[in-house]
Amino acid sequence: MSTLTRRQRAHLVQALRPSLGLDRVCEAIDGAACLPPPCPACKSERSYRHGHSRGLQRYRCRACGKTFTRLSGTPLSRLRQRDKWLDYLGQMLDAKSVRRSATHVDVHRSTSFRWRHRFLELARHDRPARL
Repeated sequence: MSTLTRRQRAHLVQALRPSLGLDRVCEAIDGAACLPPPCPACKSERSYRHGHSRGLQRYRCRACGKTFTRLSGTPLSRLRQRDKWLDYLGQMLDAKSVRRSATHVDVHRSTSFRWRHRFLELARHDRPARL
């Protein structure tokens, strides 16, 4: 990739952009671990796979009977348009404003503001224990 010019890299990224959508986000979320996650309601480790919901693996807790996904109980739960999350995250990493990011990703500016705060909430908890 280092032998490509800046223009060629930009063209390559534009050509690959459609494939970086919902499938990649769902794969990143579900591929994080092979064991079922603990129940966000009762913290029980006894859960089993129970179908799919919006492209994500759904689980059911054997203890309390509630269903959940890996996003349940996280700042990303109930956020829509998962296929645009990676593009928006790229805009955030490039230090773009809320409005400019919203225009680039094609979402409303209030959605952009909400996403930014949810993503930053995740980053706030991801701190190394020691340097």
